[in-house]
Amino acid sequence: MLLKRYAVRLSAASVSPLCEFSLRFVRTIILSRLLMPNDLGAALALVTILSSSELITDVGLEKFVMVNAGETRAQAVAAAQQITITRAVLLAMAIALFAPVLADIFGASAHVGSIAWLGAVPLIRSFRNLRTVQIQQDYRYGPEAISNVIGQIGAVIVVVPAAAWFRDERAMLASLMVEAALYVMLSHLLVPQERVTAIDPIMRRAALSFGLPLMANGIGLMVLSQLDRVIVANLFDLATLALYSLALNLAIVPISPLLIVVNKIGMPFLGRLHADPTASNQGSLIVVLGVLLCAAAYATVVGLSLDKLVPLLYGIQYKVTPAFCALATIVAFLRICRGAPNLILLTYSRTGRLTAGNMIAGVGPFIGLLLASSTRRVEAALLGLLIGDLASLIMLFSLARRHLLMGTAFAHAGLLALPVGLAALGPLIVGGDGLGPRALMLAVGGFVIGLDTLVVYRRVVAGFVNKGRSVSSGQGPDGTAVANADTLERRR
Repeated sequence: MLLKRYAVRLSAASVSPLCEFSLRFVRTIILSRLLMPNDLGAALALVTILSSSELITDVGLEKFVMVNAGETRAQAVAAAQQITITRAVLLAMAIALFAPVLADIFGASAHVGSIAWLGAVPLIRSFRNLRTVQIQQDYRYGPEAISNVIGQIGAVIVVVPAAAWFRDERAMLASLMVEAALYVMLSHLLVPQERVTAIDPIMRRAALSFGLPLMANGIGLMVLSQLDRVIVANLFDLATLALYSLALNLAIVPISPLLIVVNKIGMPFLGRLHADPTASNQGSLIVVLGVLLCAAAYATVVGLSLDKLVPLLYGIQYKVTPAFCALATIVAFLRICRGAPNLILLTYSRTGRLTAGNMIAGVGPFIGLLLASSTRRVEAALLGLLIGDLASLIMLFSLARRHLLMGTAFAHAGLLALPVGLAALGPLIVGGDGLGPRALMLAVGGFVIGLDTLVVYRRVVAGFVNKGRSVSSGQGPDGTAVANADTLERRR
């Protein structure tokens, strides 16, 4: 019964992020077919600038309203809304002011006007109703999913006529604005916003205290997820940036909806186990092992298919090397694995440690810059990311070690690294385009992952579920009856 309940919640939580990824993916495919490589590179540069600026100024207010869902929920939303709007106004002004500088950084000096208008997107989005986020603490995912999905559908619909009309990066800008406007409108229509006469200064300070440490984390995430694109644009050109972004995004962007789903399910799951340290550690181990299994399965598929999918989806003018595919596979595996300790540290409000662990990954793009500058190969930038991700993963697990059983986690991680290594290095060593060797590698990798899944379920998950049933039915570990608090109260 417990597994069925979490399966239903997992399905509900998956709708919004999976649809968001799918529709953005469709939008990118449309633009890759309608725009020239240089114009597509400029459009992707706009997305990179927007994502970077939002990450740098992110103060984690979505998570703040989720953890304040009790009697103070209205005050939490009001305080977060005020801070969000202020942040968006300052961000829009900064983007408009520094648009020429940003254009020079990306080698896109002819696109200053489009960059200046980018600030309108976070400004529109800042007026959304944060109650749609807050009610997810009670597993109510519907309003957020509807708002997000309809906004994404509108963005895809508008990009076709916009691309036909503008024939350049302005098609992406129009799509982003439509997406933000639809999302904000529906968030207010679907969930009523609770009115607050005055915002409590204590709540405002609490929101800032919660979120300000995450700004440093946002800077680290920006360096990790976007700085490599800046480096590629500077060392090469917008056409190379288009190829790099398309291929790498195809490998790692699906990770984002996956981790969103994990966070939506994992935070309430771990939050309800805080009172029992033993159960909490066991729950953290289940989260880590589940994420490791997902990471291995995903990376195996990426390693064996990425070089085929890029030209198939985006056009024959976009082709990647086997070395690029191997590096992207390992990066994808490490990125998903990092999600587990990040979730654990966030659930226990260890935002300082979370920030420190993620900041380590920031060395990756700088290593990539040095390597790419000396070799003039785009794969070198990706190798730098791999080094940074590996260092960050080790640090994050070290910081979260008190909350889980490290020995068990590392044993499974070592086993699951085998199919990932096979998928990453196998095609590079074997060479050729034959499907036979790849099918064999997929079968071997699938067998190892499936076997480990069975072991995890029987040795870890089943015991946790049985213990939960024992407690809920009033049975002790030895099968004897145990009176719960309600029973004792009635007897009194």
